[in-house]
Amino acid sequence: MITLGFGWAVGMFHAFGIVQLGLPPFIMTLASLQVLFGAGLLITNGASINITNDAFTQFSRNDFLGVPNLFWMVIVVAIPAYIFLHHSRWGRYLYAIGSNMEAARLSGVNTRLMIYIAYSLSAFCAAFVGILLAQRIGTGNATQGQGWELKAIASSVIGGTSLFGAVGSVLGPLVGSFLLTTINNGANLLSINSFWQFIITGGLIIVIVYFDGLRRRRG
Repeated sequence: MITLGFGWAVGMFHAFGIVQLGLPPFIMTLASLQVLFGAGLLITNGASINITNDAFTQFSRNDFLGVPNLFWMVIVVAIPAYIFLHHSRWGRYLYAIGSNMEAARLSGVNTRLMIYIAYSLSAFCAAFVGILLAQRIGTGNATQGQGWELKAIASSVIGGTSLFGAVGSVLGPLVGSFLLTTINNGANLLSINSFWQFIITGGLIIVIVYFDGLRRRRG
């Protein structure tokens, strides 16, 4: 609960910097990433912390109705996210802000509140992923998940989310993450150098964003 609460607080801090201080979202989140990464290294002194709570770590290895618990966690997050984004006025507000923030504000949308909601939910989910990762590998380390921000972006754009805003769904990034994982696992099974995975991921982002830009200009 402390971890989830801290994640929520980080999201609120991001929104504060963007809304109240007027900082660009990319700069705000990138700077925060570096600060929190350094803080994690200082707290742990760069060492891994072994998790000895068997009940905590065993959860990620168990299953329910023959389905791994970690996949159930995907469903637990995806269903509420789908309802929130596609079947609530808050979701429509987020799409409106992504399309044109000023037009959304003039239409009566509380854009500042929605930015706080978006960033706090995003950071809350990131903290939740951190908990599941710690359960899976049984250790706590400040470097865990390093570079996953690129994988998150790749999964989103592969799934049809536009980096220009206002286009995307919950299902798309799920499919994108499954596809990206399949590519990486396939490369491992074929004994392809793991460094190629970084090249493939970056290349996919460039290609997909290029075609998304073409689609927007034609539209």
